[in-house]
Amino acid sequence: MTPIKSDKPLAAGITLAQAQQALKADFARAGLATPGLDARLLLAHICGLDEVGLVVREGRQLTASEAARLEKWRIARLAGMPVSRLLGRRAFYGHDFKINPNVLDPRPDSEILVGQVLADFAGRGGHVLDLGTGSGCLLLSLLKENARLTGLGVDCSPAALHMARLNAERLGVRARIALRQSDWFASVSGRFDAIIANPPYIAEAARDDLMPEVRLHDPPLALFGGADGLTPYRQIIPQARHFLKPGGRLYLEIGHNQVAQVGALVEQAGFAHVEIHKDLAGHDRLIIGE
Repeated sequence: MTPIKSDKPLAAGITLAQAQQALKADFARAGLATPGLDARLLLAHICGLDEVGLVVREGRQLTASEAARLEKWRIARLAGMPVSRLLGRRAFYGHDFKINPNVLDPRPDSEILVGQVLADFAGRGGHVLDLGTGSGCLLLSLLKENARLTGLGVDCSPAALHMARLNAERLGVRARIALRQSDWFASVSGRFDAIIANPPYIAEAARDDLMPEVRLHDPPLALFGGADGLTPYRQIIPQARHFLKPGGRLYLEIGHNQVAQVGALVEQAGFAHVEIHKDLAGHDRLIIGE
């Protein structure tokens, strides 16, 4: 994407249809992947409408405050700010999660982990530990979809835990989740039916290869896993079996080129059964140890 500066600022008095057309055109010139969708989402949010409302009220004029806010967002979007960061929310596994600069922007790739845990716990309950919970999208999605599950979400960041707490309340699962500040297992006790984690797994050397929307707007703490991206796995995997009940399973999201290294760590830790699952793009994305 090439950031550009718009030469036609949005102004009060133009219709919603005109504003949407102008946004879409600017975003398309900037090379954004979904210019029409981005335009609709930003305009709908600022005007307090859904997408149907945008169509029904396309002739309504922008107020001065709406135009000023929309112009600020257009400039930010053209500079590479993700739509989810502007809206302060991201859809994940059919639910909206509040996000802020302190948490990772949830990715569709991570939904494979949620889907697999739900399949494994279909028709039954269990207690789940989420290491590095961030916004809580993984654990909260599990609790929302399976009312018999309970969970503990831990994170080293108090600001991330605050977002997870807000999301738990919004999704109505606060009574079934505990949240605790912890550096991985440091403040965790007890045993769990499942341990899940999407740890930072990007190698430091790959920092400059990331898309600007990721590199500039996701917290580095949630992105980078040391020189080779494997440091968190070396910390988590050897301890995991001590926190699992008999028959419990460890679910780890991985980078697309890390299956051999992480798989070896899982086997070395004494997990007798190891599964590998691919994401929708066909990349190895999930390792399960039992």
